[in-house]
Amino acid sequence: MASGVVLIRLGLVAALCLGGEARAADRGGSWLAVARVASEEDGALLERVRGQSSDLPVELRAMPGPSMEGSPQAQWRSVVELADVHQARAVLWFQRSGSELRVHFAEPGSRHLFVRTARLEGQPGALEWSAGAEAVALVVRSALRAVEAGTPLGEVVEVAAPLSAPATPEREPTPMPPELWAVPPAALDSVPLRWEVMVGGMMTLDGYERSGHRGLLLASGWEFRRVRLRLQVLAGLEAKLPDGRTDVKLEQYAGGLWVDTPLLEVGSLRWGVGAGVGLLIFGRSTESYFLGIEAAKPRFIPALLAGPDTSLRWRFSQWMGVEATVAADGVLGRPRLGYSEDGNFVPRNEGWAVRPRFALALVLLP
Repeated sequence: MASGVVLIRLGLVAALCLGGEARAADRGGSWLAVARVASEEDGALLERVRGQSSDLPVELRAMPGPSMEGSPQAQWRSVVELADVHQARAVLWFQRSGSELRVHFAEPGSRHLFVRTARLEGQPGALEWSAGAEAVALVVRSALRAVEAGTPLGEVVEVAAPLSAPATPEREPTPMPPELWAVPPAALDSVPLRWEVMVGGMMTLDGYERSGHRGLLLASGWEFRRVRLRLQVLAGLEAKLPDGRTDVKLEQYAGGLWVDTPLLEVGSLRWGVGAGVGLLIFGRSTESYFLGIEAAKPRFIPALLAGPDTSLRWRFSQWMGVEATVAADGVLGRPRLGYSEDGNFVPRNEGWAVRPRFALALVLLP
């Protein structure tokens, strides 16, 4: 009976080793970090960390279980055991007390433990919680990058007796990067997230065309935690405006700077409001069908474009999303369309001073 138990245990150990090797091969060179998930909030925080660290060669695996409690030595023993069982290179766990959240990140191989305190208000799903969770995710991302580079953050843990984790020569504690310790956690909201590109189509009710003016939308800029800046170009398709006596061809091109800030960010949804200002160029040419009607010479007419907008974005992957925008563009200096007949100016259309604009674009987040 005893020998049978021994054989079963040896079989389990062999299966674990083979399973670890298979997982390492599947990850193609990536390494494993496990996170103790003791609550629903821990799971939500881990998802934020995954979103911020998706470009790193790290597999973040949730390990449900009780919170890491007890003395520092007891916690460290639990960390080492958890890392040994799952062949993990790093262990992550959270401890919250009121609005204070302590982030623990350990690398048992070098006995480094990195602890960071941040403020986390509200509950998962709330706007203030989302902002704090993103700041926490950025901190963990920095710790993961440090482990990947071979310079883990934090202090070396002194152990009273040899543990099951393989010991390595003790190194000097690696100082925390200045961008982390010189700035309070709340200030991490101002750290830039990423560059973005938008490509899509738009329609403007400009008063010149009954069915609206259509065109292409191209935009590029930087999205920060609290504000987004982007350069936007609107290239309209040529419109023909016949009235039976003349045929006017009208082109419209706009470019400028737009700024917005998020009012709500929940999961993959972002709702923002802002405004923009730019230059709108009208290209006009007129063809006459009757004698006595003098067509205006082709020319380009500049105008000022400015107004508010609001947008709703749904990010369906880490790198891509869809964004819908509604805007009200005020135009100053728009052309008045018409022709000269027997020396008298006959107006046709002068467009609208405020033009509703609708856009739908694909957002790339490289």
